[in-house]
Amino acid sequence: MTSLPFRGNDRDRADFGTRYTLAQLARRVRISESYARTLLAKGDRLPKADGTDTDGKPWWRPDTIDRWCQDTGRPLPDDAAPLYRRPAATRPAPVTFADDVLLPGSRRTGEQIRVHVTLFETDHGPIVWVQRYSGLEYDISKNRAARAAAQLLPPALWRDAVVLVPDALPFRGRDERWAPDVDAFRLDPPEGSQPEQLPRSVPKFIKPRAEEHERPPADPATVPVRDAGIPDVDVVARAVGHDLPLWWRGTCTPDAVRRARTMGEGTAFTVADSTTAWPEHRERILAAYENKMHAQFPHAWTVLAADTLSAFEEARTKIANATGRGEGWYAPARPAAPEWPLAIETAVRTAAARELHLGHAAAELHEVRAAEAEQPWDSPYGEALWEAARSLAGHLVHYSPEDVFTTVNRELISTAGPVAQDYRAQLTPLPPQTVTTLRAKPTRRLMRLLTNETHLPTLKHYRFLEKELEDLTQLYTDPAGRWVAEFKPGHSHVDDTDHPDLAIEWPTGKPPAGWGEHTVIAGDKSSDGVFALTPTPDGELRIDPLPSSGGATEYTWGYPGTGPGQLYDALTAATLDGWEDTSQWLNRLVGQRSHNSGLWKAIQATKQHDPLRIPWPKIVQWTREDQEAAAGQ
Repeated sequence: MTSLPFRGNDRDRADFGTRYTLAQLARRVRISESYARTLLAKGDRLPKADGTDTDGKPWWRPDTIDRWCQDTGRPLPDDAAPLYRRPAATRPAPVTFADDVLLPGSRRTGEQIRVHVTLFETDHGPIVWVQRYSGLEYDISKNRAARAAAQLLPPALWRDAVVLVPDALPFRGRDERWAPDVDAFRLDPPEGSQPEQLPRSVPKFIKPRAEEHERPPADPATVPVRDAGIPDVDVVARAVGHDLPLWWRGTCTPDAVRRARTMGEGTAFTVADSTTAWPEHRERILAAYENKMHAQFPHAWTVLAADTLSAFEEARTKIANATGRGEGWYAPARPAAPEWPLAIETAVRTAAARELHLGHAAAELHEVRAAEAEQPWDSPYGEALWEAARSLAGHLVHYSPEDVFTTVNRELISTAGPVAQDYRAQLTPLPPQTVTTLRAKPTRRLMRLLTNETHLPTLKHYRFLEKELEDLTQLYTDPAGRWVAEFKPGHSHVDDTDHPDLAIEWPTGKPPAGWGEHTVIAGDKSSDGVFALTPTPDGELRIDPLPSSGGATEYTWGYPGTGPGQLYDALTAATLDGWEDTSQWLNRLVGQRSHNSGLWKAIQATKQHDPLRIPWPKIVQWTREDQEAAAGQ
């Protein structure tokens, strides 16, 4: 599954800005609320709502309201975004700059980031179109990208400029009627950063002396950036008199932009597909075919072939149906249609038509997982085995969950508390030669233990694995054979420089045999792992990680939320003898967990920084009571 870095400064379209109720819309456009209700009842007399609240009542974004005012000739609100106040261009605005601009990179990499900037000189002030390139090396937030305008314009024009930064064009493979977000910004230099610009006609005797008012020049790299709405792209096109280029995800590269400039406005051309999921599927199936997966793991090959064929057909259909044009915009680069060698296509289509033998597939799943774990961390064949195992597990989850839930998750905990310290004491170091080999040639199993990131391009670009290896001090196995990695103190729990962190291959599924009347479920501190402590006949203490019920293992307590809910689900599932889907009866409880549940109360009552201690027999009792309560609803 592909994962991408989160841009913390970008905004979701539906959640950005103020949400106006019908009454607030009426006040904004200066009509009575009763008249607004009348218009709403007529169906098409008000702008289309951007969403509805929990009661089903509509709400609107300010830009939606302002656009409606502009389109219907109504007076604009006093605080309408500047772009809506600009009249439509009577002629195409001159383009006085169209090239790349370098911006300061993040502190993590220190490298400068390139964006492409087009400057339109309109009769009502400059409009700056800032296009971010595709790829991790060009990852930059919209706010930071907007500062590129400050490098082109003199500070005297910063406040007059409207800076626009578009999102990537969503690729749905049909007539594109809805363009992506285009965020508008204003540059706001600090007060007094420049000497006041007075007209030349002002007599010299009333002009201030330069030495009295001169200030250091405003820094383009740090100029404050203010939000100025999210206008539709056709509003921008109307203001500049040009159709604007929008780029499908993955297509906006420096080479493609240079080609678009050479060919001219409105033209389109084909580029290698980096938009659909097909290239990743193609690379995996080629690696699987080359490594003879069809001979060694026939069931894995069958499901991988079916998934690959589905991705091929989806990409072909989407690319064929995408128009790449809309009101005020066009897509310069079109992804190439999918292709692959005929021999592989034939083998894939043959395999995809076969039916799975679920019993044999369940046995094969363990072999596929074992083979995948030993592949080099950046192996394309390892990716193919990983995806095949995930697909096999999906087919088998109801047929043989005991085979599916033998995998592990990754959980990172601190060893500051007594439970974690006792767990660490029962670990066995891997042989030094094994550790040396793994450091030199990390496997996919080690990669998943050291980092949560599994998207190979992201791992390679940010060198996540190398950085984790630098902090790695030891590798262990626990009594069940799972791996545990120990890091330098302060690796992630930065406030704790005395105790190392542990990354644990955390189990899923059912707990091991032996939990009984003397077992206690224990955790040192919320978010630092939950274990089962069981005294043994020889006077020792067995410590088992609490298995996940198939979901996340970030167990927390002390409040009614997601983490406590995951802990509740894991404890509940652990008490059951079979593989019953607990959601079938949990969902019948009020809010999924009854407010009368003794287990839920115990999880919430323990404060987050206090240790968790719950006897296992009480958990079994409370689970039965919750089942009975659900059955009665």
